[in-house]
Amino acid sequence: MNKFGTLTILAATVAVLVACDMAAAQDQPASRVTPVVQAYRRAKPSVVNISSEKIVTAGFGPFGGAFDDIFPSPLRREVAVQSLGSGFIVHPAGYVVTNAHVVSRATKITVTLSDNAKYPARVISADPEHDLAVLKIEPPKGASLPHLPLGRSDDLMVGETVIAVGNPMGLSNTVTTGIVSALDRELEFAQAVKYTGLIQTDAPINPGSSGGPLLNVRGELIGINTAIRADAQNIGFAIPVDKLMELFPMLLNFERINRAVFGATVQQRHGQAGEELRVTAVRAGSPADGKLKVGDRLRAVNGKALAQVPDFTCEMLAIGAPAKAYIECQRDGKTVNVTVDLLAKPKPDGNLLARGLFGMTLKEVTPESARELHLPMEHGLMVVGIDGSGPAELIGLRLKDVVFQIGTAYVVDLESLGEMLEEVTAGQAVRIGVARGNVATWVNIRAQSPPPKVAPATPKAAPKAAPKSAPRKARA
Repeated sequence: MNKFGTLTILAATVAVLVACDMAAAQDQPASRVTPVVQAYRRAKPSVVNISSEKIVTAGFGPFGGAFDDIFPSPLRREVAVQSLGSGFIVHPAGYVVTNAHVVSRATKITVTLSDNAKYPARVISADPEHDLAVLKIEPPKGASLPHLPLGRSDDLMVGETVIAVGNPMGLSNTVTTGIVSALDRELEFAQAVKYTGLIQTDAPINPGSSGGPLLNVRGELIGINTAIRADAQNIGFAIPVDKLMELFPMLLNFERINRAVFGATVQQRHGQAGEELRVTAVRAGSPADGKLKVGDRLRAVNGKALAQVPDFTCEMLAIGAPAKAYIECQRDGKTVNVTVDLLAKPKPDGNLLARGLFGMTLKEVTPESARELHLPMEHGLMVVGIDGSGPAELIGLRLKDVVFQIGTAYVVDLESLGEMLEEVTAGQAVRIGVARGNVATWVNIRAQSPPPKVAPATPKAAPKAAPKSAPRKARA
C-alpha cells in the first residue's frame, strides 16, 4: 500500500472517531437532562427575587442593642433596612405570590425577574395567619409574563423527591433538592402565630428562599417555602399549594378591590379529568343569582379560557364595575353562556364604621405626619381617638398606634378602610395589624354588639372635667 492509501485510511479513521465524538457529545446532554433539570427549566422564568425596604427607628445611644431599649436615647434616627425573599408569578398580568413575612411593613418593594428585569411592586393583600401575600407588578403594555401554574398537594407521598427554587442569600435562581420528610406538620412562632398542615422537607431552604416554589419531579407547584428550623439542619417547611388555592379568592377578592357586586363563589377542585373551576355558592338576590348555579364548571370569562382559580380571579379583576361578565360554563354536560351584570357599590364612611364597630377614630398617615410625630410607618391609619370601654381600649390600643392591615388587606386610607369594614357584623372578630414603635403585631378585635349609631366621624375634644370614659385624642 502506498502512502496515499495509508493517508486515506488514516483520514477515514479520524473522520469516524470525530463523528463518534460528536455523536457522543450530542447524546451526553440529553442523557443528563433529568426530571429535576426539566422541572427547574420550566419553573425558572416564573421565579422572582423580592427586595423590600423597611424603615426602623434606632437610637444614637453609645451602647446600642438592649441598652438602648432599657435606657432609650432621646435622639432617634430612621434607618432603612433591606430584606430579601423569593416569589413566583402566578398570572401573566403580573400577580406574584410570596410569604406575608417577606413584605411585612415594607415601604418599598422591588421584584426582579429571571432575566434581571426589575419592577416596583405593591402589596394587594397579605394573610399573616397563613403567611401568604399577593403582589402586583405592571409589565410593559401588551406583555405576558411567564407564570407558574398551581399543582396539587393532596396526593403527596412521604419520601418523594421535591425541588426548591429561590434566591437564598440573594443568590438568584438557586435550586436545591430533597424529599418530603413528613406531612401535616405544625409550626408555632411568637405572637401566638401558628402554621398548620405544613409540608416538611429536607431540601435546603435558606434566608432569602422564603416565598419561593416547592416543586415535584414533574415541575408542578406543590408548596410555597416558608420557614426553616434554625436550630437544626435540613428541616424546612412549605405551605401546601392546596391552601393557596383555597385562600386565593379571598386574597384577591375582586368584589372588594373593585367595589363590585357579583355574588358567586368559585373554587378550584381536583377533578378526574384535571383541575376544575366550580361554582360553590350563589348569594340570593345578587347579580349571579338566576344566572349561575352551584356545581357549574366555568370554562371562560369574556372569551378568556379558564384553567385555574388565578385565571378566573384576575380576569374578573380586570373587568371592573359596573360592567358585564360574559361567562361560559358547563352544566349537566351542556355548554351554557350567561351574562352577569357586575354592579358598583357605593363607598362607605371608613371612620364612621371604625368608631361604630371598634370605638376608635383614625386619621390617614402621610410621610410628613410620620416624621413630625415619629410614627413607626409612613402609611396606614393613626389612632387619634379611643372610646372608653370600647373594643379598641379593651385590646390595649393606644393613641399614635398605626393600623396598617385589616384582615388580609393592607390599609392606607379611610376609603379603603370603609370597604374592608362594611360587611363586618356585630360580635365578629377582625384580625388587624398594628405598629407601635419598632414592633408590629396582629391582634383580634371584636366588633361591638350591637354597634352604636355614631353621628360624627371624628369625636369632639373632651372637656377638661370629662369622665374616664370620654374619648382620648392624640395631637395630629
